[in-house]
Amino acid sequence: MNTREVQEALDRIGWPIDVDGAWGGQTYQAVWDFQRGFAFSNLQIDGHAGPKTHEALRLALEEEGRCSPHFAFREFKSKGNGWIKVNRELVRGLEEYREDLAGGKGVGIVSGYRDPRRNAQVGGARNSQHLYGNAADLEPLHSVAALRRLRRFSGIGYNRASGKVPHVDVRHTGPNTTNSSIASPMTWPYPR
Repeated sequence: MNTREVQEALDRIGWPIDVDGAWGGQTYQAVWDFQRGFAFSNLQIDGHAGPKTHEALRLALEEEGRCSPHFAFREFKSKGNGWIKVNRELVRGLEEYREDLAGGKGVGIVSGYRDPRRNAQVGGARNSQHLYGNAADLEPLHSVAALRRLRRFSGIGYNRASGKVPHVDVRHTGPNTTNSSIASPMTWPYPR
């Protein structure tokens, strides 16, 4: 793939990038974020579009923009600037959540990545895991205990009234300012 073809693929998958044939910072960042979120395999995350990244871009296009069997990159885009950031470990955890807790049924992503401006608009934490593409807000279906048993998430936010979980994250992949792990996830109630 040449630079324009890489840009066209990323644009079709959902990144709001210029398709101009020039390899600049925007294209580099989009490739880096694509590599980080592609959960079908462990691509090297370096922002360079080598043969394995080309192959992954083609597969994502064939799979209608998916980053995993059941989740599309677009589901994680910021509702502010439209950029996509997602951590493949988050996506893999959501795949297990879908299979083990939702009985193979769809899991609704309410919010994924938040660009800094969007995060401020919604009152997100100053160092929110959403800023790094490490978090997803979900339709709350299950309890904290059920999410802990999955051993995939190191941050779990639950609704104080219902006990159901609307937020999961993989802060253990970094940055991890709370020293949380999948064995001992940070948990907190909403509203705080």
